[in-house]
Amino acid sequence: MITCKEGNVYQQLLSPDPVSTMPHPEKGKAIVEEQVVQEKEAWKKIAEVLLNAKKPVIISPARIILWTWEEGAPEKARVIRDLAAAIGAEILPIIDVRPGYPQMRTAAEVNPYHGDLVIGHNKYDVVVFVAVDCPYADVALKIIKDGTDIYTIALCGKLGHVDATLTLCDTGLAKLDELIEVINEMKKRM
Repeated sequence: MITCKEGNVYQQLLSPDPVSTMPHPEKGKAIVEEQVVQEKEAWKKIAEVLLNAKKPVIISPARIILWTWEEGAPEKARVIRDLAAAIGAEILPIIDVRPGYPQMRTAAEVNPYHGDLVIGHNKYDVVVFVAVDCPYADVALKIIKDGTDIYTIALCGKLGHVDATLTLCDTGLAKLDELIEVINEMKKRM
């Protein structure tokens, strides 16, 4: 169950201001647990966290995973599936439309405005946001950060998300493929 920690109210979490005071990472850098580090160091941390996770999940837009509405969607979906296979994670799509209210099934449907509901309901311990639209990711990450101890990883194609426990910026297919290689190498050593 997700509840707000003392000091914040739900409306503050929906504002455009991040909960974290960290600046966005520069190119070639990442934020790991509120420390700026080199990107390659962050990849090792991602691999370590994901390989030790009990119930990891990858959240990504349905237009990439389920449909080919976006240019390059099949290639992106392949990389996301490869990442999920490497870490033994579920993949949950965010449908880009508002789910049917009032009978939304939070166990199965990811509301684009509240991805945190499914995460809290299913008791995931590590959540990886891949290519999730920034406004949706920002809201969900703020609520998760403020209300849970879930480890969040944001693999963003733009600036990154400072409210994630770990965030990479400018993450494209090549970086994801390299990350999968790091995970597979670390898996062999375990």
